Amino acid sequence: MGYLRSEEEAEAMINEMKRKSKGKYITQAVTFSKESERQMELLKFALMHSTSFSGFGKELIAEKYESETKPQANNNSPSPTYKHNEIVEKKNTGNFLL
Repeated sequence: MGYLRSEEEAEAMINEMKRKSKGKYITQAVTFSKESERQMELLKFALMHSTSFSGFGKELIAEKYESETKPQANNNSPSPTYKHNEIVEKKNTGNFLL
């Protein structure tokens, strides 16, 4: 899949998000229609396979990025390591159990 915008355009968008946000984080939302069986299944799958929805989304992005940009043989920088099955103590955070 090709890029929809250049790296410079994406960086400009990120800088604008940073400028507009007051907090420590940039939030990008995903909505799920309660009336869509497929979307409810996708949400259930995400919650079953990750300690948080946000973490699941970031891991999917990382996997997609890694699969599109295979490291070169001459690349000396280490690849990031991700733990997919890390067990953590669950706590009530309102909408989700973490």
